[in-house]
Amino acid sequence: MRNMILRLIVAILMLAGFSTVSMAALAPQYQRANEMNAVITAVTETLSPYQPITKIVYQKDDQYLVAAGNCTITAKIVSLPAKPGLVGPRQFNVQLGKQRCKK
Repeated sequence: MRNMILRLIVAILMLAGFSTVSMAALAPQYQRANEMNAVITAVTETLSPYQPITKIVYQKDDQYLVAAGNCTITAKIVSLPAKPGLVGPRQFNVQLGKQRCKK
C-alpha cells in the first residue's frame, strides 16, 4: 500500500512538472496572433483615423507590411530580453518604419 502511494505521488509530481514546462511558450499560431494585434495597435495609434488598415502582409520573420488607405508602413517585431529565471511567451515591441503615401 505504501509503495502504491509513493508511486502515485511521483506520478503526480511528474505530471505537474510537464504541464508547467509545456505552458511556458505560446504555440506559433497564438504568437503570430499576438504579434499581429500589437502591429495593428501600433499602426492605428500612428496613422490618421481617416486611414483605416486594409491589409497586413507577413513579409518575413518579424516583419509585416501594413496598408492603410493609400499609405503603407513597415512594422518590425523587436524581441525584448527575458528576465533571468522568467519563463513565458516571447516579449517584444513593435518598431514602425517610415510611412509612405501615394499622392
